[in-house]
This record gives sequence, structure tokens and C-alpha cells, in this order.
Amino acid sequence: MREQRSRYSTVSILLHWTIFVLIFANATFGGWMEEAAPNEKLDYYQLHKSVGITVLLLSLVRLGWRIAHPWPPFPDNMTTWERIIARGTHILFYVLMMGAPLLGWAAASAGGSPETPLFGALPGPNLPVPQGEELSETLGGLHKAMVKAIYVVLGLHVLGALKHHYLDKDEVLHRMLPLLRDPQR
Repeated sequence: MREQRSRYSTVSILLHWTIFVLIFANATFGGWMEEAAPNEKLDYYQLHKSVGITVLLLSLVRLGWRIAHPWPPFPDNMTTWERIIARGTHILFYVLMMGAPLLGWAAASAGGSPETPLFGALPGPNLPVPQGEELSETLGGLHKAMVKAIYVVLGLHVLGALKHHYLDKDEVLHRMLPLLRDPQR
């Protein structure tokens, strides 16, 4: 069952933009967490962890949806190298959207972080990873590197969408922003 040619499904669009907003917000919360006074750090940490695990869960839902509903076909005028970059960017996004939260969660768990309730209400257990400050720092460093990679891939993604909209004048951007008028109509 392939997505409609003219746009992604409402579910795909909703997951796309919800995950984007949550990743953007969580990057902000992570920065606040790093800079917070000691008495505020735990509150930001709990929020950052809660949103990160939400991103992980929604990304798993999104991956399941994507497997059941393949991408719409590429525009006929896309070259092979553009198709490879587009598909590779999307696949890399899935890896990063799941890997970054998992590594952050594992880093906190390895560091002996207390189990914190998600959004103050849901159980927020630690992952079953070995305890150790060195492992925690390594995993935390990998988490931060993946977050930086998200920024790079996001930049490529946005540049690609803008190229399609302004230079190619095709429907690619319209598939994820259905309120825009489709240039093909």
C-alpha cells in the first residue's frame, strides 16, 4: 500500500511534524539542562528524558507506518544521485531519531541516574546497562554526536526540500506541507 502520489498520508505528516517539534524542543531542554543551576537540573533532566523517550517511541511508530506505507514515488525528473541522497537522508534520520534517545537513556542509566518518572507520572526505568562513569561519558558523548548529526541531516533535508520547491518547482515539498498549492495543479 503506497502513499498517495500527491502527498504523504495525514498520519505520516502528523508524525513528521510532531517528531520535528519534539526534537527541536528537546535540544532546547538539553541545553537548559547543561546550563541549569544544580537545584533546577533534575527538572530539566526529567523533561529532556521524557521528551527523548517520546521521540524514540514515536519514531518506532513512524518506522512501522513507513514499512506498511512505502514512500511515494520520486518525481520522474529526479536523478539517480538525488534519489540516493534523498533515501539515504531519510534512512539516516530514522537511525538518528532512535539512536540519539537510546544513547542518552543508556548514558543516564550507566551513570547510575535515579529512575525518573516520565512527564512526572509514567514509570521511567533505567536501561539494563553496566554501571560506570566511563561508560556513561562514552555513551553521553555518542548521544551528543548523534544530536549534532541530526542538525547536519536536518540541514540537508531542508536544503533539498527548498531546492525542489524553488529550483525544480516540483511537488516534493507539497507532499509534507499539503496546505501549499501544488504546482502541478
